[in-house]
Amino acid sequence: MRNRKSSSIIAKDASIISVKTIKKGKKPLLELLVLFENFSGYHIHRKLRVWDSKPSLNRFQQDETIPVGLNVARKPKDPVFLSQDVCRFSFVFVIICSLKTIVYVMGCYVLMGEALKKIFDAPESYESVFKHSNVWEMGLIFIGVTTLMYFLLQKIGVLINGKTLAQIWNLLFYGLGTTATITGFKNTGTLINNNPVVGFTYLFESHTGQKVEGTDKKVMEEGQSPEEIDQIGVMYIAGDPTISRFTENLESQNFTRFLNIIFMVVAFIFSAVFVFSFYQTVFGPQI
Repeated sequence: MRNRKSSSIIAKDASIISVKTIKKGKKPLLELLVLFENFSGYHIHRKLRVWDSKPSLNRFQQDETIPVGLNVARKPKDPVFLSQDVCRFSFVFVIICSLKTIVYVMGCYVLMGEALKKIFDAPESYESVFKHSNVWEMGLIFIGVTTLMYFLLQKIGVLINGKTLAQIWNLLFYGLGTTATITGFKNTGTLINNNPVVGFTYLFESHTGQKVEGTDKKVMEEGQSPEEIDQIGVMYIAGDPTISRFTENLESQNFTRFLNIIFMVVAFIFSAVFVFSFYQTVFGPQI
């Protein structure tokens, strides 16, 4: 409601290109591939997932038009949402989420309070225990591995940082589109799903007639050769055409999202093992 009053939500009409059923049932989960204009009037594709509460009405059919909204205030997150109706929320859901947060905070407070109390009550005993414990080694390994993986994945371009995410957002929702001519390519030596990642240099003409050169990477599909690619679609910022990327890299971020989720899951597992080892060391039978 606050975003609507501040005019940060812009309504668009989107055409449904395809409909995919993710989960069947009385209220099926659908994945819609929609086509609509960005803030600069250039057509882009986005995927939306929606629970169809009334499948008998056949509201989501291929080639049909549906209303979508673009919430600028969500930058750099995905601003596209399906309905223009006033957002309704469940008070029970809010209470449950609040209770979960309260229980989690109280649990952490009690656990750390008890741990510190036991350590301060017998500092010499716990000094000996921690000296022969592998908790600190595990913590250092966790920090080292996480940091190394984070910078390595960022280096090869499959894990994006906040600055790059904001740039992608600006290109996708404010950028203009054109066709670029490939001027060169180079194999990066990186493989994603056993497919090589190739770096390309390209040349395109901006809306002002300026010739601009750019670089980007592309994951080659099976049986695809970089020599076969003569032209490719790119998007650029009107105010600064030197900022550009392949359109397909902007519209498809599924692998990046999947990799981010995997990274967070691995970090959670390592941290859970570390916390469990710390708990065993402090509250174990050795004291």
